[in-house]
Amino acid sequence: MPRAILIGISGYGRIHLGLARAARPLGLELVAAAVINRQEEVEEVAQLEREGCRLYADYPSLLRHEAAGADLCLIPTGIAWHERMTVAALAAGLSVLVEKPLAGSVSEARAISAAERAAPGRFVAVGFQDLYNPEVHAVKRRLLEGCIGRIERVRFLGLWPRPTAYFRRNRWAGRMAAEGAPVLDSVLSNAFAHFVMLGLFFAGPRAAEAASLAEVQAVLWRTNAIETFDAGAVHAVSREGVQFWFGASHACASTHEPEIVIEGSAGTLTWLHEREWRLETRGGLRERQPIVDAHANRAAMMDAVLRRLSDSSVFVCGPELASAHTSLIERIHQVAPITPAPGPVEIRHLDGIEGEVLCAPQAERLLREAFARGTLPGRTVSSAGALACHDSAR
Repeated sequence: MPRAILIGISGYGRIHLGLARAARPLGLELVAAAVINRQEEVEEVAQLEREGCRLYADYPSLLRHEAAGADLCLIPTGIAWHERMTVAALAAGLSVLVEKPLAGSVSEARAISAAERAAPGRFVAVGFQDLYNPEVHAVKRRLLEGCIGRIERVRFLGLWPRPTAYFRRNRWAGRMAAEGAPVLDSVLSNAFAHFVMLGLFFAGPRAAEAASLAEVQAVLWRTNAIETFDAGAVHAVSREGVQFWFGASHACASTHEPEIVIEGSAGTLTWLHEREWRLETRGGLRERQPIVDAHANRAAMMDAVLRRLSDSSVFVCGPELASAHTSLIERIHQVAPITPAPGPVEIRHLDGIEGEVLCAPQAERLLREAFARGTLPGRTVSSAGALACHDSAR
């Protein structure tokens, strides 16, 4: 019977705690957890103690006393802690499920990969939950088989309004660094990271690989009082020549559920988050298949991680794969400044969202228009194929 330990039960830790409890029928036993805020989690602490889960005040104590009797460490903590906790858990002899993104920098991602290689029989799985959906891999096989011909362009757009309180929910939200480590938290590295990773994965040259980007450009906007960006767009080109466009905003008044459009020489495949994927080819083939929701994806992720403990052939999103996202986020910050969002800022109260939302309507409009074109906001593609800049983007 696999045994797990958990670092943190608040915030996203609640999701991992729920996953661990839901996996009991699969044989998982949650034996211990680190809880640094017992006074804020009185009811949950009492429930864990009733379940026989041993509690510790910090993660070093948890690892020191419990690693020898466990198989798996769940790490649903802030980005700044991913590298140090994952490396410590591997060194203690545990496999790891760490929340996305893998780390706040490429150097930290490399350190995790090195620690995994130095821990024979152990592995790191990263919580890009959509990658554990069997339908994702079915679509990837179809793409590799040429269902839409040669992949030429991948575009993604997501608009999810977030209240100002969202950017104050913890000590690292919207920060470049925190707790002595890089974070680079942003609209593309956190909430929409899943779909950036999916786009890179779908265009990867092999079954378990993501695309490797050779060129990156970006327009990054800030509306809320944060260090990084809450809206923006990225244009990139892979080593295989695939064009990428990723755009997203939290400073918006309307919602556009994540949409990935994969265009090929012989057709188009569209992935609509928690709805369906659609295939249309120039030869007349049309196909539609439903997509499960995030809850089902997380359950599939936990199932894969538990099976991987005894079967090394089971797919998990490991550090090498997840590093494609980390690398892109680091490159974005290297190539583009963060500037105020264009146009006036509006304070809105939106249905279903508690608190005020700072909106940049002009930025939202520019993102929608740029998504349709596949270019950066305010830019077009010249006849020579180079990006030309309009005054509206300056």
